[in-house]
Amino acid sequence: MAGLYGAVATGGFRIPRPVCRGRHDPAGPRGQNLPWRGRRQPEHSLGEAADADRPTSGGYHLVWSRDLYHVATAWLALGDRAAAGRALDYLFKVQQNADGSFPQNSWLDGRPYWPSVQLDEVAYPIILAWQLERFDRETYTQHVRPAAEYILRHGPYTPQERWEEEEGYSPSTIAAEIAGLICAADIARRLGRAEDAERYERTADRWAEGVQQWCYTTTGPWDEGEAERGYYLRINNNRDPNDGFKLDINNGGGQHDERAIVDAGFLELVRLGIVPPDDPKIVRSLRMVDRVIRVETPMGPGWRRYNYDGYGERADGSGWQDKGIGRIWPLLTGERGEYVIASGGDANPYAKTMLAFAGPTGMIPEQVWDQAYPPDARYRIGQGTGSATPLAWSMAQFVRLVMCIEARRVIEQPAVVFQRYAGKQRPR
Repeated sequence: MAGLYGAVATGGFRIPRPVCRGRHDPAGPRGQNLPWRGRRQPEHSLGEAADADRPTSGGYHLVWSRDLYHVATAWLALGDRAAAGRALDYLFKVQQNADGSFPQNSWLDGRPYWPSVQLDEVAYPIILAWQLERFDRETYTQHVRPAAEYILRHGPYTPQERWEEEEGYSPSTIAAEIAGLICAADIARRLGRAEDAERYERTADRWAEGVQQWCYTTTGPWDEGEAERGYYLRINNNRDPNDGFKLDINNGGGQHDERAIVDAGFLELVRLGIVPPDDPKIVRSLRMVDRVIRVETPMGPGWRRYNYDGYGERADGSGWQDKGIGRIWPLLTGERGEYVIASGGDANPYAKTMLAFAGPTGMIPEQVWDQAYPPDARYRIGQGTGSATPLAWSMAQFVRLVMCIEARRVIEQPAVVFQRYAGKQRPR
């Protein structure tokens, strides 16, 4: 496979451009390496790089439909509809399962690798199909409709959320499900399938109302002393966000009250056009996120995936091996930048921070070091760690952020979703 990345200059930035040039490889894996290379890991871990020459070693050489969706939206942002179209063809014709779902990840030939299902990965190809105007009957009947029906049967609950660790009601997953159903409904109505369209819209409407009840706690520990209490959870095991369920965090993160675990996944509700950026629940949740998982670096702000994350280097900088400490993920700086654009602000500082995280190579890693100590640590704050470098999702997020800055809008937001939800709402 040829290199994943070239470069293009725009908006004052020389940005990496995803270019999967392989004639038979329109997909592109999550990355071109394995995290923490050279450290022997369990057979099914992401860090099995000690045996990277084995044909059974998956690691980040696999394809996740979520990552490929983000890469395809970067191609679209750059005007390369042909490349984005090849990605969608791969998702529908190679990776999609007979029941309409998509595997958690797969080899390039479509063979599933890990066994779970993540409902956002079922929804994103539908959204991409709408963005590419694939409104033909064959695509709808063979691919879009089966995926939408799968979401109806199994959602909004997901066996895994976007961090591939927990089951339950996830704001980021539900946002993708809602957007996917509304995009499917629009395609269905264009083809005279009004009954399908109405079913998808009814369900999406219920979930758009429900996510703000199921995933928003008013009894959590992080907003004590606030005039108004409440913030979005990372994930809820049921539809009661105030019951204090004990969540087991992967990678040695321990067991914690789910109300104490926050991430910024709720920003997908804004990015996809379901909730306006000035919604009070969004604004309050951002304060909690910045209070708990924001990290200031000399390059600019960064965010961890969530608190108590164990997927990252250990305290002394030695590589992750079953457990560690989750570090800063540059792609989250890009997500925050898109939120700033949706709010009418200047996101240039966020793009510059992402570029600084890339270092001299221009390759943006999965994670960067988040500490100025200990002094003998093998990394410096803001420097890429032993995690995957480059990470396709990180690279795509940067490309998309720069193009959003240039356009002064969230360019990948499906207009049909915005018009139904965020475009009609007023702050509550």
